[in-house]
Amino acid sequence: MVNPLKFRFKMKNIENKEALFFTMLILILFLFFFIQNYALSDESKIKEIRGFPQSATTVNDNVNYFNLVNNTEKLNEVPNGEYREKSEINIERISKNKSENSGGTSKNSSGISIPEIKIVVDKKEIYHYQIQNVYIYDYGKLIVSNFHMKVYHRDSLAPSLGMILDIPFLKIKNKPVLRALYLPSWNADDGLYRIKLFYGGTELKTPSILSFIVKRRKPKEIKDGLSVVDLEMNKNVNERIIRGISGKIEGPEGILEWASFLNADALWILSGETTSFATRKPLKGRKYWDSGPIDNLKILEKYAEKYNIKIGAYIISFFVPGRNGVPDRYKSGLGYNSEKDYLYRSRHISLGSEKRINDLIDLSKQFQNDPYVSYIGFDFIRTGRADGYELVDEFVDEMNIKLDQGWDSRDETEKIKWLARKIEVNRDPIIIEKWRWWRAHKVALIIKKIIKEAKITKPVWVYTLGWEHGKEHGQDPVMFFDAGVDIDAVMLYEANHNQYKKMMAQWQEYISSKQGNIIIGNCVDYKLLDSDTLTPPQELYRRNVIGANQLFKDGPAKGIFFHDIYRLLWGRKGNYKSWQYALSFVSSIFNMRQSLGTTDILTDIIIDKNIKNSDQLFGYIYLKNQCEHSLDLCISSFPYGTVNFRLDNSDKINRSKNVKLDLFDIKRIAFSTDKRDAFLQVQITNRCSYFFPLH
Repeated sequence: MVNPLKFRFKMKNIENKEALFFTMLILILFLFFFIQNYALSDESKIKEIRGFPQSATTVNDNVNYFNLVNNTEKLNEVPNGEYREKSEINIERISKNKSENSGGTSKNSSGISIPEIKIVVDKKEIYHYQIQNVYIYDYGKLIVSNFHMKVYHRDSLAPSLGMILDIPFLKIKNKPVLRALYLPSWNADDGLYRIKLFYGGTELKTPSILSFIVKRRKPKEIKDGLSVVDLEMNKNVNERIIRGISGKIEGPEGILEWASFLNADALWILSGETTSFATRKPLKGRKYWDSGPIDNLKILEKYAEKYNIKIGAYIISFFVPGRNGVPDRYKSGLGYNSEKDYLYRSRHISLGSEKRINDLIDLSKQFQNDPYVSYIGFDFIRTGRADGYELVDEFVDEMNIKLDQGWDSRDETEKIKWLARKIEVNRDPIIIEKWRWWRAHKVALIIKKIIKEAKITKPVWVYTLGWEHGKEHGQDPVMFFDAGVDIDAVMLYEANHNQYKKMMAQWQEYISSKQGNIIIGNCVDYKLLDSDTLTPPQELYRRNVIGANQLFKDGPAKGIFFHDIYRLLWGRKGNYKSWQYALSFVSSIFNMRQSLGTTDILTDIIIDKNIKNSDQLFGYIYLKNQCEHSLDLCISSFPYGTVNFRLDNSDKINRSKNVKLDLFDIKRIAFSTDKRDAFLQVQITNRCSYFFPLH
């Protein structure tokens, strides 16, 4: 017979074992859930969060672990479930390898759990066009708005773009992650930058220094004193009657003769353009390109070797001339009319048009594979001043713009208008500055992509606007150099006399001659080449000389370009001849090269102001040989016969004079003329000619 007491005891043991089993099972499930959600490897967590580098280096390189621990006063809970700061906050390192790690939380003296938080600095090094993101995650119920960071360079505060000292953290949508971003200011100093994290007004002492480096890319070397002439012509060159300066050559080759006379090292040819003119002729097989520019490259490049001139091919990237606007193939940029509050399609292709970017890559590959092409360039690689607003979503997301709660419920049009109004109506200085920076950043990324995917190894140049180094239109030479550009051709034209002075001051205050290869340019336009005392050709010379020698505070520009041969032959010349503008350009090239010490001779022209004669100009030209052998020179004038010459100790007057200059020899030649716009010409036998204006 079974003892009932023993039976009850056995049943109780069985019940206890079952309870223990179920208890253990619940604990195992809880631990499994905890490991999956709170103890993932750091690399897995990094890859989970949008914007983190997918090919992360070792976690310890860019992740810091710490707990917020209150040593004195308590953190009091508030009704909304967040915590209010009451005292100083310290940080302690939490090592994931230690067995005593509590699984991501710690407790202060009051028993309130404070979550382990982690901070990730996105990149160890950045270029000037890159955004530095800093992330915080596992921050629990701490108040988001209490987090901010500051950045230091050389022990001084280095504000983010827009002079933002306290850089806020904002929550990433639908992610338990905070993000702050650092935008290097325009042409920020390179070197080491340190990040300090703050909660409220208290600095959080991170276990290791949070830092990153701002660096620069070194462009390819180019010749000092580079002389470039470009041709911006959409129609086929065979459709125009083109005569060279000698008058003996007619046809396309005349363009090369003009370029040679202009002493050009390179001829940069418009070789890719999309227009919407009714008369446009599309390229067969690729109708989105006009045929004229691509045909012109093929026609002209075959003459390059004869004239010892290198060829460059460039594309008008995002601008579409013509009344019909951007073709359907591409996404159009959107502008905004602030008076009537409506959006309109601009004549610029959107920077977000992937088809256009791919077409630019495709044509750039063609130039890279062309053995006659030595340079590859891009013009209008920008937005307009007041368009591009269709990129609003990308802009506010990348730039961490704080938005109101109803943002997601707005339709696309309202979002675009919101950005346009901020810039065009409210003139919000922070938004404007970020918008300018972000567009330049966007263009730099496009340039980088084109160079990479087209596999370009030839020197790359871009045209940038002269006003405020292009930043009003989404350009920045510093960002572009970092992205892969080798030459920045600064367009110091479409400006009158006073505007030119302002542009020069803006460049002097912005960039150094050692930070990239910058060449300056001007064009034929008698209305804008204004002066109280000089003719338009003389003003062209003056601006080129000032631009080349004074664009920077610490040295000369790398070269000068002439824009363009089409304008030289058929542009707004006023009552002046093509050769007068051409000689002004050639003279400025010699002036630049002489200041660089790269010419065979040194010259100086002295006007004798003691002779009072309103009809005649008297003076002396000094010539010095600075090469390693003697030189045979012929001194004359252009136009020929407009200047009379006489050697010292001679009464004989000639319209030209042959002079032999031995090594380090110096000669003085007197001259007189009644043509104050004449040019002196010094021709080195069998070599080259130099020209000097008498004004």
